[in-house]
Amino acid sequence: MDVITSWTGARADALRQALRMTNEAFAERLGVAVRTVAYWRARSGSVPQPAMQEALDTALSQAPELARAQFWLILAERERGPVAPLPPLAAATRWHTDREPACCSSHPEPSGPPGEEGTLVVPVAAIRLVTPGDLARVRSMRAHLKAIDNAHGGDAALPMAVTYLRAEILPLLNAHRRDPAARSLIEATAEYEHDVGWMAYDAGKEDVAERYFAIALRRAEAVENRLLAGRILAAMSHQAIHLGRFRRGIELAQGARSVTASIATPRAVAMEAAMEACAHAAAGDSRQCHRALDEAAHAVPLITVSGEPDPEWLDFDEGGFWGHAARAYRDLGELGQAEASARKAVTLCLPGHGRTRAQRYTIRATAHLRMGDLDAAVSAAEHVVSEAWNLHSGHVFGEVAQLADAIATFKTPVASDFLAQADQLLAARGRLPDRPRAR
Repeated sequence: MDVITSWTGARADALRQALRMTNEAFAERLGVAVRTVAYWRARSGSVPQPAMQEALDTALSQAPELARAQFWLILAERERGPVAPLPPLAAATRWHTDREPACCSSHPEPSGPPGEEGTLVVPVAAIRLVTPGDLARVRSMRAHLKAIDNAHGGDAALPMAVTYLRAEILPLLNAHRRDPAARSLIEATAEYEHDVGWMAYDAGKEDVAERYFAIALRRAEAVENRLLAGRILAAMSHQAIHLGRFRRGIELAQGARSVTASIATPRAVAMEAAMEACAHAAAGDSRQCHRALDEAAHAVPLITVSGEPDPEWLDFDEGGFWGHAARAYRDLGELGQAEASARKAVTLCLPGHGRTRAQRYTIRATAHLRMGDLDAAVSAAEHVVSEAWNLHSGHVFGEVAQLADAIATFKTPVASDFLAQADQLLAARGRLPDRPRAR
């Protein structure tokens, strides 16, 4: 839930800007005179009356997800001032991290003044006490940005997420190194940076993703949050598999299980075992893959009956299990199992998770293609293209391009129709295919 302890003229105007409303439209929305909205803009330190504070609370809570995220960004920039760059990090964690990745040139993070790892150097005058409202705001912003990432892809969420991290979160963290309540802030920051890593990964910025995963893992280590460390190691395993580092992917997945061995809830066991299964499948080890899949399958039903609470960021469910199983079966060449698992995963996909739905349809399309069923493959691939129009996801666009290249080898009207759809999407996203475009 979004928390504003006290509205001011500046904060009210930030909400107007985030909603992309004129003074007149915002006044009508709140039921006030236009001159009141103009007064807020002119007198940033003014404090609206209690009734108007409630009206602004309601307007913020009812705003679309993207507008709420934009509101916090505008507010952070206004109240914190110019944002300093994030300094590079050097130390590696003891928990199975990769080498410290270099800063990726496609994601602007120039070197800055030295300070605590992963934090900004903040002038003494900017330091203030952290409050429960600060923690609630950080976690609320994380939830908003995660929802945008799920629905619209990493390229949509990443710029906003990095801006808010630098402007709002890291200055707070730097100012409260010795605060007894710093543990909660460090955990919230690690959760946020873990998500930023996923966004960068989905955007195709692999070095940036590695860097944020490593930062998040070090913070989890610092506060001895082993469950969060396991979640981050699983994310790093996923990326390692994508990059073709299969042995590394296995080590990271097993590291996640080792770190959480005595504390893992059924949800954590299912997630980590499923990730290990994917790593073994990518390496071609059928026996170990099936062993890990069986362990995950045994844990999934216990998620709802165990009664053990899980943190919000541990978001693995039955659909996630079938999605991981589908990927593992595909990589093992067990195509019937891959298609059936992907079909179940699509059915269980959560609303607002367009990228996940596209990726699960991709597995279905790939399985059908390898089994020689072009019509079924094209039907699934068309779902991928349909979902991709709502996304800014380098990974999904790459999957569309791969499907198009594979389907292009079939010289049939069905194949040509799909290629026309895929090429239209890829051209609109600036990803023209190497082969001649379909007409």
